[in-house]
This record gives sequence, structure tokens and C-alpha cells, in this order.
Amino acid sequence: MATSRPPGAKRVMNDSLADLLVVELSCSAAAAFAGRLCADAGARVVLVEPPAGHPLRHEGPFLRDEPNLETSAAHLHINAGKRSVTLDVEADAETLAGLLQRADVFLTDLPAPVLDPLGLSWRALRGSTPALVMTRVTPFGDTGPYRRYAATNLACLALGGQLKITGDPDRPPLSNFGAQAEYQAGLSAFAGTVANVLLRDATGDGEYLDLSVLDVVATNLEHRSPALNLGLVANRAGLSVSATYGVYPCAGGWVHLTAFSPPLWERLKEMTQVSALEDERFATQAARLERNDELQAMLTEWTISKTSDELRALALRGYPLTVAETPERLLRCEQWRDRAFAREVEHPAAGRVTVLGPPWLEEQPAPGRPAPLLGEANGEYLAPLVETRG
Repeated sequence: MATSRPPGAKRVMNDSLADLLVVELSCSAAAAFAGRLCADAGARVVLVEPPAGHPLRHEGPFLRDEPNLETSAAHLHINAGKRSVTLDVEADAETLAGLLQRADVFLTDLPAPVLDPLGLSWRALRGSTPALVMTRVTPFGDTGPYRRYAATNLACLALGGQLKITGDPDRPPLSNFGAQAEYQAGLSAFAGTVANVLLRDATGDGEYLDLSVLDVVATNLEHRSPALNLGLVANRAGLSVSATYGVYPCAGGWVHLTAFSPPLWERLKEMTQVSALEDERFATQAARLERNDELQAMLTEWTISKTSDELRALALRGYPLTVAETPERLLRCEQWRDRAFAREVEHPAAGRVTVLGPPWLEEQPAPGRPAPLLGEANGEYLAPLVETRG
């Protein structure tokens, strides 16, 4: 596709994909988040929705608690920056195929048994559009004995090992909030898609990315993943791995203390001014671990005597702690404001809404497009295809 930048203009991240037309056919968060990131990077992302709207439009919460396809929080976030067309793909796969002939990238989370009978297999699409890059994100990928299984976000977290290491050791495993497995997969899909676009640009040939949500979860277990190679199995440690590395209550909230290394331990003692911490019983990390419960009780007594604001002030002075912020406070966060991470956009149905992201800094942040109205781009992208066939 021809670039929309003026000749000689400086290229920045938020228009680095401005040459691309991305067609997204999704029903869950993984491919949808990859599409959102493509839009953040400047691509024209056309979201192909069923006439009843993308499933995320039907998820609450909604503005003023009134169900509305245009004001779902999930839709306003994950579909920001996209264009919307409505199409019954099963009844009119030919129109989608025509749109894909104009596209650079096809993002989807629909499995092969759904798309292949419609003439939308990778083999068929590559035959008609050799330079197309296709990314498919499914729970288990295109191969293996699980390839035809459906799975929820929770199932992928469980099978990928994340549940096993999340939560208190003497209680059942815990899931992260929301659809973290799918969002992790969406980020990986975005990175893989961009890599394949670069490869396509170098070779002229389209590429296919088969991404498994399960595999993404399993590779994001930090040091627990390589430990599997040694036959080691990590167990849950809860919110407090030890007294010097964990979450504590404070007046009006929670705070995370980090003082596992000798320099940080010295900073912790300086911060708390608790004289008992100078005792020889706590002189080494091994000694502190041996008296973990006693030390934890002493630190808890100190943290609950402090307000969140007092602790934030200590953090700004370089002491080893972090306050667990509320969503309301994050929206007012000076760090986010300075980086233009939380941006306000005007939406025709929802009014002025805050949109988060992208997760990179721009010298001149783009104002951003709001999430689209259902089918608002039918005339621009679908009507010409129908007229050509007619």
C-alpha cells in the first residue's frame, strides 16, 4: 500500500504501519488486541463484525449501566482506532475474500475448520494474494491433539501452568483478572505479525503465523519455564514470597515492599526507623528468612501505621516500596499524563472517554481514533466490492 506520510516526513511509531491495510476477523480478545496495537502503530484496521456486532460489544460494563453495543467498556478499549464493517461471513465469504485481496494482513482467531470450507484457508488466500500476511491465534494452534478443542482464557492459564504458580500455597490456585492469557497472546501476535510483514517486504512472499494461546502462557512464566528443563516444579508463594518481598496492608490500601538484597535492606531500615531491625537476628538474608514470621509482623505493624500518601512520598524519595494503586488514581497519575498514555477521545455514542495506550512513547502523540460505530465503514470498504460483483 502507498504511504500516507508526506515525502521526507519523520517516521514515528504511531505511523510506522501506515502503509498497511489490516483486516481483522475475531471473536475474542487475542486477535482483537493484536488489531488494536496495529491500529496504534498507524495501520488501517478494518474489523469485520457479524451484523449483531463483535462479541466484545456485548460484554459489560456499559456506560451508565445501560446495555448498548456502542458503549461497552471492552469495545471502547480494544477496538479503539479501528474501522467497522458488518458482514455475515458464512453467507458471503466472497466479499471477505475480495476485501482480503486488497489487504496486507489478515488477523483472525477463527480456526481452520470454520474458515477452510468458506474458501478462506491460508492455502487458498495465498493463491489469490501471494503477498498476504496471515496471523491466526487459537487456544492450541493448528497442530497437535488439542488443535480442534475450544478453550476459555481460564483453561489456557491452567494448562499453561500459570494457575499452578498463582495464589497462596495452602489455598486453591488463583486466576489473574480478566483475559490475561488472551491479551498476552495478542501482544505476541502483534509482534509476530510485524516480523512477518518485514519478512514479506524483504522477500515479496506472504507469511503465515500459527499462534497458540497455550504456548504463549507457558513461555511467560518467568523463571518457572526454564526450571521445567531441570525437572523442578514451582509452587505458589502467595502475595509475600518472604517478609522482605511481599504485599502488606497500609492505612487505606496495600503496599509492596522489596528489600531482598543487602543494599535494599539497608534502605528499608532507614525508611522504617524501626530500631529492632538493627538486631543481629536480622543481620543476614538467611537470618531474616529463618525469622520470617517475626519480621513480617514487625513490618506489618509499621505499614498499617502509614497512609498510602505517606508511602507514595517515601517511594518518590527512592525507598524500596510501591503502593498498589486504584484505577481511579491511575487515571490521574502524573506518569501516565506525562507520557500521554491515558488519552481522551470523543466518541459519537459514548461521549468523551479515556483510552489507554499505546504502550510506547511518541514525541508527538497522535490524538487517536475512538472505537468505531457498528458498520460505519461499510460504504467505504464493502460497497465497492459488491458493486464490482454486481
